[in-house]
Amino acid sequence: MRKNIIPLFLAAIFCSGAQAHNLTGIPPVEYQIELSNETSEFFTIEVKGTPYERGVQHGKALRKVIRPTLNRFKYDMVSAFLKEAGTDYNWSDYRQFFFNNTGLFQTAQKEAPELVEEIKGIAHGANLDFKDVFIYNLNFDETFWVLEKMTGVDPMLASAQANKDQVTGHCSHGSVWADGKASVGYTLDWTRHFEGSQALIKHILDDGTVLLTTTYAGTLIGHGINASNGYTFTPHSKFQLAHDVDSGLAQIFIYRKLLEAGSVDKAISLLEKIKPAAGLAYTLTDKNGTRTFEVSSNHVAEVITDGQWMAVANVARVNNDLSASYREALKLSGQTIDMNNLPSIYWQYNEDSVIRYNMISKAIRGKTPEEMTPGKWEALFSKQPINKPVDEKVETSNLWHVVDIDDEYIEYHVSPGNPGNIPMESYRFKYQ
Repeated sequence: MRKNIIPLFLAAIFCSGAQAHNLTGIPPVEYQIELSNETSEFFTIEVKGTPYERGVQHGKALRKVIRPTLNRFKYDMVSAFLKEAGTDYNWSDYRQFFFNNTGLFQTAQKEAPELVEEIKGIAHGANLDFKDVFIYNLNFDETFWVLEKMTGVDPMLASAQANKDQVTGHCSHGSVWADGKASVGYTLDWTRHFEGSQALIKHILDDGTVLLTTTYAGTLIGHGINASNGYTFTPHSKFQLAHDVDSGLAQIFIYRKLLEAGSVDKAISLLEKIKPAAGLAYTLTDKNGTRTFEVSSNHVAEVITDGQWMAVANVARVNNDLSASYREALKLSGQTIDMNNLPSIYWQYNEDSVIRYNMISKAIRGKTPEEMTPGKWEALFSKQPINKPVDEKVETSNLWHVVDIDDEYIEYHVSPGNPGNIPMESYRFKYQ
């Protein structure tokens, strides 16, 4: 009898291919990535289920940090912007205008209903007003374009015109690739109102796909990796491009759709079809390299470099679909714009972005992924103005990372601070 026990036992274990894989090989991605609040500098959570269920889990887990961050967004950011614009409007006026005078909510309901449900779940989980949490999720560039529609003034251009030495930057990207391997360095810069709310979230979708995202507590995404399919994306404001808060889809929904597309090629197909509310550049990177597109409300243009490298800052370089305010400022209204022959004032308005782009491109051109180690990326990105520590200025680096992708593994090095401040924490996993 005893001779038969072991063979029968082994047969029971290994009769399932999935079980055999889990016992003898590398487990599925879901089980390779473990997040811990005890060891991470981020607020970390793992969420699973339907979009609404994942939202509820998110809201409940992070409710204590979502509430104060939402209030800072409402009263220290939006209300302050309204005052700086010379108006008597307050948060309540902005909230009413947002829902009554823009199409941002209606477009999201039509084109990304599952993500609206996720936001609803976040609001319910945190016991907060859904409309407040929805607007809070659109805290990026759409905030400026709602303000523009309210006041008749492009706030970003007006700021540039008032002070040509202003910081014009939100987000810097560099990447290199060769022989089936890519390496990316990236800072996600936003206002200091969100400092202290940085979260690292593992999403397990209904189909088993695993997304690893950095974000601000209570929001859908800031940056992310499709951990199951081996690619990543980075977003970059392009305040000079045409935007449309009446019929365009807000960028945070585009972020998630790109990450959930399943591959770089499918994400590119999405970008070519979508009409955005704000002009941005999106980079998409897998083991084969980086593809970058500047996307405005009327046009999509791909950015091409002279080698296996990519640098991106926040000034549009190839998409000539400039906003009406920029066209007027450059005295180019009604003309076909040649991006290779722009007035010098265009580059002066965006000097910070020009400097960052030049610094990154000079440092990485001709380099290989093996040469651009996390330490080399940190040394580069710790230099100002790529690095923007928290200070009296509004813009700051409060998320940054390095992502290395080969034909089997992703190595993810990430920090909830400016480069060189809080040490990066590392995750390594084999994607499917």
